[in-house]
Formats: sequence, structure tokens, C-alpha cells
Amino acid sequence: MTRTARWVALGGLAFALLGWQEAARLERWGWDGPGPGLVPQVLLVLIGLAALAVLAWPGDAAAEPEGGAAPHRNRTFLAYAGAMLGVALVLPHAGFILPMLVAVLLMLRLGEGARWSTAGLYAAGLTAGTVLLFGTLLGVPFPPGPVEHALSGLGLLRGG
Repeated sequence: MTRTARWVALGGLAFALLGWQEAARLERWGWDGPGPGLVPQVLLVLIGLAALAVLAWPGDAAAEPEGGAAPHRNRTFLAYAGAMLGVALVLPHAGFILPMLVAVLLMLRLGEGARWSTAGLYAAGLTAGTVLLFGTLLGVPFPPGPVEHALSGLGLLRGG
């Protein structure tokens, strides 16, 4: 696995360097607080440090032989990839809340093997917390959808 890990780390390092070129153009700090470039720059530094760590310590070659990883056969990977693709395709048409709820539910049930009740409670709690924090308290506008319109009518969501 060390050869694959090193190639992935080199890709991560290249991404961090190229991303830094773009993020460096954004203001890190403004007169009223953090600027739009602060978070991307911090994340790119973390990505670069992680890539350097993998280059320095790529792992044990005996732990997994080269070519041993097969994400297309991994149920968890397929559930997460399918959920992300599904959210990206459905989000413009159904809003944010319904796709997020369904995606988290299916990721936990199909990918992680959680019981339906556990997955449903967690999905509902995560979705409700996200909506309350970002939509209600911070006023972040969500893409319009049926649930967003209903919550806007109740005054619980701005911009729905």
C-alpha cells in the first residue's frame, strides 16, 4: 500500500498547493472579522500537512497488498457515494431538507448497517439541528423545496 499511499499523498499535496494559489487571493481577515479566505486557507494547510505526513509515514506495506483496495465492492463506500450523487442531483429540485434526511438515513442504514429506527432518529436529529442552526439562527438561505416553503411559512426558516 505504500506506493499507492504516496501517489495519493502527492495528489493531495498538489491539490493543496494549487488550491492555496486561489485561496491566497481571498482576504483572510477583514475589519469586521474573518474574511472569505480564512477557512479555505486553513483547510488547505491541513490537507498539505496530512499529505506530508503520509509521504513521511506511508504505512505498512504488509498490511494491505498493492491493489487490495476495492471501493466499488465496499458497501459503505457505495452507500456514501450514492447518497452524495443523489443529493447533488435532487437538491436543486427538492430543496435541502428532504434530500439531506433521506441521504443520511440511507447512508446509515445501507452503508453502516444501522437499524431503521436508529438511522431515522439520527437523520432527523442531524437534519433538525442543521436547519435550526443554519436556517433559523444564522439565517442561511436554503434551496427552495416543499419542506423549506412550509418552514418559511411558520417563520422557522429564512429564504426558503
